Amino acid sequence: MNRQKKSYQFISKSLFIFGLALACISAKAQTSVANVPVVEKYIVGYNDVTKMKFIDNSNIYTEGWQNLPQPQFWQQIMNLPPDSAIISVAASRKVLEKIAVKEWSRLSDVQRNSYRDSVRLSNNIPDSVNILVTAGKKDFYEFKKVNGVDPWYAQAILLIESPGKMNTKSTVGANGPFQLMKAVARKQGLIVNSTIDERTNIEKSAMGASRLLSRICIPYTKAMLDSAHVSYNETDLWFRLLVLHSYHAGAGNVAGVIRKINPSEGGMQLIQTVWQTTYGGFKNASQNYSQLALAAFCNFDQLIMQNKDSVFLIDGDKMFNSYASCKCAPYDECAYLGNCITKYENDFVDGVIPFDYFISKVKTVEIELGGLTPNRSQIDNDHVNDVGFQLLKARKTEDAYKLFKHNELQYPDSWEVYHGLGETYRQMGQKELAITNYKKSLKLNPNNEDSQRAIARLTGK
Repeated sequence: MNRQKKSYQFISKSLFIFGLALACISAKAQTSVANVPVVEKYIVGYNDVTKMKFIDNSNIYTEGWQNLPQPQFWQQIMNLPPDSAIISVAASRKVLEKIAVKEWSRLSDVQRNSYRDSVRLSNNIPDSVNILVTAGKKDFYEFKKVNGVDPWYAQAILLIESPGKMNTKSTVGANGPFQLMKAVARKQGLIVNSTIDERTNIEKSAMGASRLLSRICIPYTKAMLDSAHVSYNETDLWFRLLVLHSYHAGAGNVAGVIRKINPSEGGMQLIQTVWQTTYGGFKNASQNYSQLALAAFCNFDQLIMQNKDSVFLIDGDKMFNSYASCKCAPYDECAYLGNCITKYENDFVDGVIPFDYFISKVKTVEIELGGLTPNRSQIDNDHVNDVGFQLLKARKTEDAYKLFKHNELQYPDSWEVYHGLGETYRQMGQKELAITNYKKSLKLNPNNEDSQRAIARLTGK
């Protein structure tokens, strides 16, 4: 099963358990909240189709939250590889530049300050404005309502804290899918000691989180708004975002922020002001929390909230299934099908589909291409080898081995294939087989310096 599918199932299961947990909290709950809109989707993987339910967050778009610079910034961070970073204005999250993490890491503190100064100068930004460098987090984001508390909070927290993950321990000690601190978890009835940590258990963690929200976060958020004479509806998005802040930073810190702001009304403007306000333990990470929720929902929606009722986890399948309705000239059809193959390659390298499925799908697309251009040959040897080297770079040795061996049957006279097999065996720790294949590569191409250097490293000659 691929990682995206696991993430969907994890979130769906957690939402269900979260709803059951809420039902167990209190039979005396007086609060009544309108049912949360739910959408049903067929999640199509490479070997099965599963019907799942997700929260509908269309109000994010009808109210314009997706246009705010802060969630847009975090959407970029969530889609950015960890080897890259974004330089932004701390207060507004306006993106200024991108920089390689390695390049930034090599700089001393003095050099980093000088770099920030140069960024300010080139963008006409005052020296007093704080500039931040934030690395990409794409690797991390690999996606029933009862008794007055709705499951919107569960989906938001899961998408922020641990999408598809069970045992995610933070640097400050929070753990599990709902990222509960030890003391908080114990207060909500969970066992956390040297041998047992129920925070990593879906059922227990969902129970603890639902208790925390229903007993503390929501009532305290309502109380702080009542004290400020600010009207609200519990289904308002801005109210839910404020509850998330109480969940993350503690209701006391959020109450201090509200007192400091002294708002006359709620809404988007209040949340934006919260993002610019500090109080006690409510600092940068706390300000970011609801921004991350909005960004996570927007990214998640791009994956599942489509017009049709099916979500294809495999990009290649998604594109190829649209081929029948593609109304374009033959030349464009060839380009389109070529892009389908590229999508399948990316799916394979990312681990979304297995080797056999990848080969069968590429063959199917090639048959379609052959019907458009009868004289067209299969994908060239170099192209397939490039995919193999991408797999090696990602340390997916077994898949790389299968691909190079497949390519060996197709192109037995290719020196690149044997160099790839040599690299694969070397990564597998099989020295003699690596040398054998490097030598085969050299025999076919005596000018292959890469294989020459590899043999020299392995033999010490």
